[in-house]
Amino acid sequence: MITRRQTLQKIALGAPPLVWTAQAFAASFLSLEQAQRALLPQASEFVEQPLVPDVAALKSAGLGVPSGYAPKAWLARTGEAVQGWVLLDRVVGKYELIDYAAGFNAQGQVSGVEVLVYRESHGAEIRTPAWRRQFEGRKGPSQIRFGDDIRNISGATLSCQHVTEGVQRLSALVQGLVKAREGR
Repeated sequence: MITRRQTLQKIALGAPPLVWTAQAFAASFLSLEQAQRALLPQASEFVEQPLVPDVAALKSAGLGVPSGYAPKAWLARTGEAVQGWVLLDRVVGKYELIDYAAGFNAQGQVSGVEVLVYRESHGAEIRTPAWRRQFEGRKGPSQIRFGDDIRNISGATLSCQHVTEGVQRLSALVQGLVKAREGR
């Protein structure tokens, strides 16, 4: 007589092994050069600038700073006239990295935000123009607060929050660039 346990063992031994597969998702939307032109179209050239974030100052301003924080910056100009800056950064959405660029005019106001690469399987709605337009004209981290100044998109909460926090940090860095330029 075959017991239930023996039947289950035969089924289990004959069954194919279970394999956990993770589905990778990544979509590239813009190159850095395309983002630069979209964010500050009046600029004729973009010159990479060394940028060493003052992590202590960012933290003292109440901004979280991820380990290994290393955004990149480009000065946008037409001839000798400074048009602003484009900063490239990446943040973690829910699980995966999001590469984005933020443009700032010469006075330090956000001219726009562009998503370059989005790797999450959900939440790509942060690429919609309506959501990204919320950043335009804001100056300084106190005007870029998630939930107050920048609204959430259901299903993309962490992507919205983390990109907003990233733009806050970049805005703080740009305010330092504006002060340094005006100090000359």
